[in-house]
Amino acid sequence: MEAKNVKNIIVVDDDRSIRVVISTALTRAGYNVKSSGTAAGMWRIVESDFADVLITDVGLPDGDALDILPKLQKNNPNLKIIVMSARTTLLTAVRAEKKGAFEYLPKPFDLDELLNLVSNTFSQPKLNKNEMISDLPKNIYDSGPVVGKSTAMQEIYKIISRIVNTNFSILISGDSGTGKKLIAKSIHDLSSKTDKFFIDLDSKFFDNYSYDDLIQSINRYSSCDIKDLNDLSGSSIYVKDINELSEVQQKNFLNFIENGLSQLFPENSNLKKSRIFVSTKKNIVNDVEKGLFREDLYYRLNVVPIKLPSLKDRFEDIPDLCSAFLNANYKKTSVNRNISYEGMNLLKDHSWPGNIRELKNVIERLCLLSSTDDVSLNLIKEVLSEDRFDEENKYEENLELYFRNYLKKYFKDFNENLSINNLHNTFISKIEKPLIETTLNLFRGNQIKASKCLGFNRNTLRSKINLYGIEVIKRRKA
Repeated sequence: MEAKNVKNIIVVDDDRSIRVVISTALTRAGYNVKSSGTAAGMWRIVESDFADVLITDVGLPDGDALDILPKLQKNNPNLKIIVMSARTTLLTAVRAEKKGAFEYLPKPFDLDELLNLVSNTFSQPKLNKNEMISDLPKNIYDSGPVVGKSTAMQEIYKIISRIVNTNFSILISGDSGTGKKLIAKSIHDLSSKTDKFFIDLDSKFFDNYSYDDLIQSINRYSSCDIKDLNDLSGSSIYVKDINELSEVQQKNFLNFIENGLSQLFPENSNLKKSRIFVSTKKNIVNDVEKGLFREDLYYRLNVVPIKLPSLKDRFEDIPDLCSAFLNANYKKTSVNRNISYEGMNLLKDHSWPGNIRELKNVIERLCLLSSTDDVSLNLIKEVLSEDRFDEENKYEENLELYFRNYLKKYFKDFNENLSINNLHNTFISKIEKPLIETTLNLFRGNQIKASKCLGFNRNTLRSKINLYGIEVIKRRKA
């Protein structure tokens, strides 16, 4: 690499071991590197006009790095900044974006990921984010209500930070209880529209798309105190279960997106368009393909999709979520409750078909029922078992969830050093045999009808009957 092409990078972190590891990796990759453990040291190096890229932690012993970024960029407009942080909260991601960071990288991260990111800074143009540097109160969303340090949630934080100050329509999908409305409200609260209303609209509003329906919907689902027509200007609109809209409602909703509230109030041309948030528990693409949901409406809503993970896919967030719910209970009741490490493991082992909403309800129940500050393991087991009947009913509706929990129990004491072959065939047979037996019984032993229902040809069905030793009993229809 020729000297003139060598790029200069500053690494700032108060942890010396992290500085050394990152600096060494970057030096080996061919970069010139200088490092510091303080904000003051970072400032001196940047002032020397050394850096092309700055990699900095947020929390430094002599200040918050994010507070310094705007001034650094004013003095050095071409400086690209990568913010890394162990404060893996939604607020940190949004603040980093608003302060003009090129990228936000939550800790811990892979060194190869950082090296690729540094390489990308030299191939991508620096965006002008000056209009986004308005500050946020540091206590909002710094410790909730959106909680999670998992990889899945960090990716969602990144998406939110990039679109928070846009006016794009947002389609939020996820299972029941994953917090879809909370995410929509968070984007609204952290945006420049935080002084505007966040309004729930139910599907009935789109029946006739009238002023009366609008007011009724607002009164029914929102706590907004609409005193003047201008209160609705530039507001955020949230509509849940968008896939359940009828054909007429979909048509009116599309009209609403295109014309906003101005169609209801043509005499007031100054009304700004509302930002649209919608949510769904289903995969709308399937409904579009079946002709049940308008394709043009889907593409108008799906400008920025956000897919929320189920709690079973982010179980590492359960301790933080529990802590947030316990703190909320303390603020509300002044009753302090703690859950031990063993208790947390019990909660992490639960399947949580009701997701975060179910976890919140369980924590509130534990706080109410516990007679001591430390919640006992027996009480946790008892409360979890109370939901078992409902959970089993949900399993019947979600075979994948049932099978995941079956596998979880199967592999609980699994020894990876044991030689196990044909694991796939073992589990397929556990599902396929009862499926074939039940289908044959349904058609009273008629193999032609059973094979058609199963999607096999008759010879395939016969071979599987022989493979599993299934007894075929023919019965006449009563």
